[in-house]
Amino acid sequence: MGSHMRVWTSVSAHSFVGAALFCLFAFSGHVAPAQTQQQKAKPPVPEQEAQPAPAPAPPTWRVNCATGQTGLDCRAFQTVFVKRTGQRFMTVAVRNPPDAKTPIMLLGLPLGTYLPAGVSLQFGKEAAKPLPIQSCDRSGCLAEYAVTDAEIDAMLKGADVTISIQNQQQQPVTVTVPVAGFAEAYAKIK
Repeated sequence: MGSHMRVWTSVSAHSFVGAALFCLFAFSGHVAPAQTQQQKAKPPVPEQEAQPAPAPAPPTWRVNCATGQTGLDCRAFQTVFVKRTGQRFMTVAVRNPPDAKTPIMLLGLPLGTYLPAGVSLQFGKEAAKPLPIQSCDRSGCLAEYAVTDAEIDAMLKGADVTISIQNQQQQPVTVTVPVAGFAEAYAKIK
């Protein structure tokens, strides 16, 4: 049976250290909702007194640039977080390196990913493409994909990106990354 994770996105571009620790436990089945005795003992709040939770920030893409050997290297990116815990889960970035013929999509994946299964990448309703995972270090794993013009056009027109991996128990974990704000961010890196 597959695993279903609730995620939300944010605008952070930091490393995956927090996600690494979370994923080590989440993928091995040791994460459970924490509830103290005090929380259990509270009586339910009547509906008229309940305060609505603040709405999460809408998903968006951001731009990050760095100076490299071949000039300015910019990428449009979005970081995905686990909704329940707020822990960073993965980052999706598209870059247009000056020395490449096509844009490159970088997938920053969590530790605890079952490596032999690789990654499945899908643009909108198109067929999913299997990708290998290139490398892992203590902050996470990396997969790269040369994005076609048709796939960039699909994202510009609103086709979300779906990424599937397997956890250490070989159960699928699927995340849909919305493309809200991608067109504006991509225009800045061209």
